[in-house]
Amino acid sequence: MSSLTLTFIVTPNTSVRDRYEQLRNGMQYSTERWPLATVKANKELSYRTEHVHSSDAPPGVIFTRFSTRLPNDEISSEIRTVLYDDAVKFEEERWEQFQSWQDRNDIPSVVYLIRDPLGPVYQRVKDDLDVVWAWTPTGIQSTLGDQQSSVDDDVPSVLETTNRERQFLKQKASGQTHRIHACTEGDVVEAFADLWSAFEELEDAADDIDEHDLYVAVGVAKRAINGFTRLLSSLEYSDNYRSKHGKATTLSGRVSQLEHIMDGLSGDAAAGRTPVEHVHHALSELRDTLTDTESQKWKRGAVLTAIQKVTDENEDLIIVLPDEPARQALQADLRIKLTDFYSEARSHVHLHTPQSLPNADPADYLLLYGPPKYDHRWLLRAPHAPDIGVLAYDHELGLLHSQVRDLNREMEHSTPDMSEAGLQTQILNTISAPAPLPENQENTASTTSSPTDPGQYDGVSIDIPDPDTEDNTQATPFDDYELVEGGSSESVDDLIEDHVPDFTGDATYTPDTTRSSTTNSREPTNDSRQVEGCIGIRVQDGKAIALPPTASLEVVNTDAGTIVEKPVSSIQSGDRVVVVEDRDRVRDEVEELLLDSGHIDLIGYARLWKNQLHTEIERRDDSLEDFIQRLEEQGLDKTRSTYRSWYYGDLHLPRAKDSLYALAQAYEIDEVLEEFENVWTANHKIRKIKRGFLDRLKHQSQEALAADEEGDPVIDEELDIRLSDLNPTDEAGTPFVQVYFVTEVADVGTFSRSQVGQWRDIG
Repeated sequence: MSSLTLTFIVTPNTSVRDRYEQLRNGMQYSTERWPLATVKANKELSYRTEHVHSSDAPPGVIFTRFSTRLPNDEISSEIRTVLYDDAVKFEEERWEQFQSWQDRNDIPSVVYLIRDPLGPVYQRVKDDLDVVWAWTPTGIQSTLGDQQSSVDDDVPSVLETTNRERQFLKQKASGQTHRIHACTEGDVVEAFADLWSAFEELEDAADDIDEHDLYVAVGVAKRAINGFTRLLSSLEYSDNYRSKHGKATTLSGRVSQLEHIMDGLSGDAAAGRTPVEHVHHALSELRDTLTDTESQKWKRGAVLTAIQKVTDENEDLIIVLPDEPARQALQADLRIKLTDFYSEARSHVHLHTPQSLPNADPADYLLLYGPPKYDHRWLLRAPHAPDIGVLAYDHELGLLHSQVRDLNREMEHSTPDMSEAGLQTQILNTISAPAPLPENQENTASTTSSPTDPGQYDGVSIDIPDPDTEDNTQATPFDDYELVEGGSSESVDDLIEDHVPDFTGDATYTPDTTRSSTTNSREPTNDSRQVEGCIGIRVQDGKAIALPPTASLEVVNTDAGTIVEKPVSSIQSGDRVVVVEDRDRVRDEVEELLLDSGHIDLIGYARLWKNQLHTEIERRDDSLEDFIQRLEEQGLDKTRSTYRSWYYGDLHLPRAKDSLYALAQAYEIDEVLEEFENVWTANHKIRKIKRGFLDRLKHQSQEALAADEEGDPVIDEELDIRLSDLNPTDEAGTPFVQVYFVTEVADVGTFSRSQVGQWRDIG
C-alpha cells in the first residue's frame, strides 16, 4: 500500500470485509483513504465506503466471497494484487476461469494464502509459483519482536482487528502441543475392535471375489464406521439432526443400508454374504452398545471430562465436530440431557465445525473429533489454542500417523532455503522476509526426527502410540480428571461367573530376564516423616481428611450423570465425594461369596502365596532387614515401604509378576512356583470382581443423588431404601461406599505421613 494500487481479496471469511470496513478515523491504511467495494452478481461493484475527499475515487480494496464473482475486465485491468484464500471452494472449472481472468487482465501479482498445504489449491499452484513461503515459529517470533519494538503509542490503532490474530501468532511462535486422547477400554471400544476385524475380513473377501456389489458394501460399511468413529453425542440426537440435514445420512440408516445390500446379494457376489453379515452384526452390536450402555468410556465421556476440567479451572475449550449436524447434536445432548451441567459450562465451551472455526476466538484447549476428514487436515495446524488434542480409537491411529507425516513433509518442502541462490531468494530478500530457520541452520531433512516430529518447521509434533502395545495411552491435560466407569446391571453372581478362570494347563512361569529391574529411590526408614502442602477436606458428616496435593478423590456429578476422579486441588465446597471405606473388607466379602458359590480353587490359589510367605518368614525368623536382603539378592530394588507392605501382608498381590516370582524364589515356595500362573490369575480375577462390585455401588450412589439431592439418598422410593441401607456392609453396619458432602477445602500445611489419607471424626 505504498502507492495507490488496487487490491482484490477473495475469501469466504466475511469478517475480513467487515473488520476492514471499520478501519476509519484517517489512519494510514483506513477505508477513508482506501475505499472498500464488493463484487455483485453482474460483476459490477457495490461501494461499502467512500474516499475521505472524493466520492468518485476508485476503490482501494475489492472483496468477494466467491471465486465465480470476478470483476469485469474494465475494473480488473486496474487490479495489481490478488489475495486468494484457499478456503474458497475449489472446483476445476472455477480454477481455470480464475487463471484465464488473471492472464487476460495481466494481473502481475497473486498471493495465495494457504491454510491447507495438502489441499487442492496448493497442490495445483505450488510448482508454478515464483515464491513458496511457509512461516516457521522462528520467522513468526522474529517478526513479532520487530513489530513489538516498533510500536509507537502516538499512532492510532484498532485493537479489535488485531488482538485475536496476534494471539494466534504468539501461540504459533511459542509452539503448540499436540496430544492424542486415546479411548482404549470399555464396551464401546471392544465393539469397535470387533467391527474393525469384521471389516478387514470383508475387504479381503471383496478383493478375492471382485464383484461390484461387494465393493459397494465395503463403501457403505466404511462410511458407517467413519460416522460412528466421529460420534461425540448420544446416538439418538445424532440421528435426529442428521435426518433433518439434506446431505446427511443417519448412522442407524447406514446400518440399514448395509442390511439392504446384504439381502440383495446374488450370483458370484453371494459368496461374500458371510463377511457382510459379520460386519452388519458388528455394526448392530456397536449401535446397541452406544444406545444401551451406561458406559462413558468412549469419545463422549472424554468430552465430558474435558468440559468439567476447563469449567472447574475457569479455562476455555474449543470442540471441533465434523459437520453442522454433529455440532447441533452435541449441543442438544448437553442442553437437554445435562442441563445444569452445561448451564455452568457453556461460557467455557465453544462448539465449532471446520467451517466456523476460522472465525473462532483463541482458547486454552482445542479438541478435535478425531483424525480430520481428508479436506480438513489443516485442523491439525489450527492456531486457536496452545494445546491441541485429537480424540482417537485404536483403529484411527494409523490414519493420524499418515496425516501428520504428510503435513510435516509438505511443510518442510514449502519452507524456503534462503542460502540457495535464485529468483525465490531474490524476491524474499527484496521484501525483507525474515529468516525462516535459526541462523546457520540449513533447510535439510533431519536424519534423527521421526515423521511425526516437524523439527524447526510449522508442522505437527505428536507421539502416536502403537495400538498393539500393552499401554498405548498418553498424558493429556485432562488426565487428573478421570471418568469412573459406572457399574453394569450384572448381579454379583454374574460378575463372579464372568470372571472365574478355568485352572487347567501348565501353570509355571518364566520371568523375562531381558528386562531391567525397576529401580526406585529409597525412602528413609523414619515412618514419622512429614508430608508438606497438604489439603484438608471437611464433609457434612463431621469428618475430615488431609491429603497430599498429588492425591485425588472421586466426585459425583449429578448433572453430567458421571463420577469423575479429580485432584484434591480441584475439589470445591458443595462437591459430593465418593469414598470406599475399607477395600480389604470388600475383598473379604467377595471371597466369602466365592466360597459360598463353590469356587474353592479360586480362593485357594489367591491366598496361597501370602499364607506360604508368612509361614516361611516365621519359620526362618526373618526380620524386615533379612526379608529385604533376600529379595535384593533376587535382583529386586524397591522402596522400603513396598518391602514393608509385603513383609506384613498388607498387599494382596505385588504389582509386577516378576516381583511375585522373586518372592517365591527367595523363600523357596515351590507350590507357588509350580502353580504360579494360577496364583497370579486368581488374585487378578478377585480384584476384577471386587472392582466391578464397587463400581455397582458407586453407580447406585450416583443415581440416588441425581434423584434426591438432600439427606440420605433414596435408592428405592417405594421401599424407602437409602444408600446407607445398602449391602454389603461391615460387621458394624457401615456401608462400604459412602458419599460425603464437602463443606470446606483448605490448605492445612504439614502432616505426618501416618495421619495423611485417613478419615477422622472432628465432632
